[in-house]
Amino acid sequence: MNKDFFNPNLQLNLLKNERNLAGRQMYYMDGHEEVKVEIYPDKSVSPSMFVPNKTLPGTYRAHPITIRAMRKDLFANMHSEAFEELQYDYKCEGCNHIIDLQFWEICPHCEKPFPKELPPKLNS
Repeated sequence: MNKDFFNPNLQLNLLKNERNLAGRQMYYMDGHEEVKVEIYPDKSVSPSMFVPNKTLPGTYRAHPITIRAMRKDLFANMHSEAFEELQYDYKCEGCNHIIDLQFWEICPHCEKPFPKELPPKLNS
């Protein structure tokens, strides 16, 4: 081990260059920005879908079940999390839809809660 190992500037540069499995930067070094996503309920949209709102640009429409089912902190770490790494496909026992659990608190199709003990990932 040499003295450069303890150099904080060198360590910071090493951290800046770290990449995750998806090839994205591992650590977010800049100030975080607030992300606000406006989603309005619309029963004409299929469950688990988000549709751009044509009357209010920059907003989305979703079925009320979808809004109720989505994780409320879904966009909180969108710059530091790689969705591909956290993917956890699960076949809902209520409706047999394959869903990625990282996005949902309950099934966005049938509203069935997920079991406390999850089975192995389908995509493992």
